[in-house]
Amino acid sequence: MDVLRLPWAEVRLLFHALSRHKTLSHIAISSERGGRGIHDLLDNSFTPIRQSLCFTQLRTLRFKFPSCCINLDNDLLLEAMSSWPHIRMLEFMDPRAVPTVTFRGLSAALRQCPRLHTLDIPLDAVNIDIDPTAESFQHTSLQYLNLTSSHISDAEAVARIIFSMLPSVDRLLPPADQGYKAPSDVCLEVQRHLGSFRASAGLGRHVTGAASKT
Repeated sequence: MDVLRLPWAEVRLLFHALSRHKTLSHIAISSERGGRGIHDLLDNSFTPIRQSLCFTQLRTLRFKFPSCCINLDNDLLLEAMSSWPHIRMLEFMDPRAVPTVTFRGLSAALRQCPRLHTLDIPLDAVNIDIDPTAESFQHTSLQYLNLTSSHISDAEAVARIIFSMLPSVDRLLPPADQGYKAPSDVCLEVQRHLGSFRASAGLGRHVTGAASKT
C-alpha cells in the first residue's frame, strides 16, 4: 500500500484504518509537508513506528515525512525488528531526526531480521559503541545501507565496522537521480574506506590462494 502526500490531519485516521489489515506486507507513506501542529499529531504516545508493530508480515516499510522517527532509539528499533522478522526493506527518511540508534543497537536489531537487504535510518555513528574486532556477529543479507542521514565523525572507524559486521554491503550512498539529498564529504570518505578494505581483503585471499597452490 502506497500513500503519497499524506495530510498531517489524517495521519491518525490512516493508521487506525491500516490496523484492520494486519497482514499487509508493503507500506509506503510519503509527504514533504511538515504542517502546523505536527508534534501534537505525532506525540510520544502515537508514533508511526510503534503504530506499525502490529504488521508482522511486513516485507517493505518506507516512511518519508518529517517526524516519522519520533522516539526511534536502540530499544524501539529492537522491538520493531523483532515484530517484523520477514522485513526486507526498511527506510525511515526524516529530515527532522536526531540520530540516536547506535551500531550496538543496530547489531542487536539486525539479529532479528535475517532477510533484510536495504536499510535507510538515521544512525548515531559519532558514538562508536562497538568494537568490530571483538564481535563475531555478521549480517550477510544486508546489501545497501544509506548513511546520508547519519551523523559521522570517524569515517575509517565507521567503514571498518561495516566491513566487519555487514560483509555484503557494498553501497552506502543512494542513486543521485532518485531525490535523495547529496551525500556529505564524510559519507563519501566512508565509501572510499570501505572500498579499500574490500580490495585489500580480496587481494589477501588471492595471495593466500596462490601460495597454497605452490
